[in-house]
Amino acid sequence: MKASELAGRVVVVCMVLMVLTGGCGPDPKERIKMLEDNNQSLTNELSRLQNDAAQLRGERDACRQDLATARGEASTLRGQLAAQPQSDVPEGWTAVPGGAMIAIEGWALFASGKTAIQKGSKRILDIVVDTLQRRYPQKDVLVFGHTDNIPIKVSGWHDNWELSSQRALSVVRYMASCGVSPKRLVACGCGEFRPLFLNDSSKHRQKNRRVEIFVLDPQPRTGIK
Repeated sequence: MKASELAGRVVVVCMVLMVLTGGCGPDPKERIKMLEDNNQSLTNELSRLQNDAAQLRGERDACRQDLATARGEASTLRGQLAAQPQSDVPEGWTAVPGGAMIAIEGWALFASGKTAIQKGSKRILDIVVDTLQRRYPQKDVLVFGHTDNIPIKVSGWHDNWELSSQRALSVVRYMASCGVSPKRLVACGCGEFRPLFLNDSSKHRQKNRRVEIFVLDPQPRTGIK
């Protein structure tokens, strides 16, 4: 046997003996201490994770409670809405915050460029006045005149603001003549500045020429007691 082979076998045997006797590792006491330290560290980490899990479970339970409360409130609101009448305004009117509104297209009340209410159109306002007096006797009445955006040329009015204001004033005066208290009445002219549609067709311009009548909860009135 060669010396190199013999030396190699001796090295292998020594390594085996060292492993078996623990000669290659730390002292057994040190190993035990290291294992105990690792165990304590793992125990501390486990305790921290358990505390975090408990906190998360608490937050989850709180979220579930909040969700249950929100669902209950939503269910209550749906029930209240379902219990309310589907329509609390007269036919042809639209409910708005504080009252109701009706829109009348301009052609139904006025000739082109005119502010005098056409004789055959007064019956429309008579129906509106009857509703005001019966259904909304304590509410203010705001009348808004609207036009399209075609500039005034031949009718003699300064501009669409003036035309819309005079039309609203004609409606207000007619209502007052029918017995609506003047203290309830307000006339407003909006000109072309609050259109329902773009003024891009004759149909849309016709829709924009209108009178809107609002009945609303009383507003502050300067100088009136």
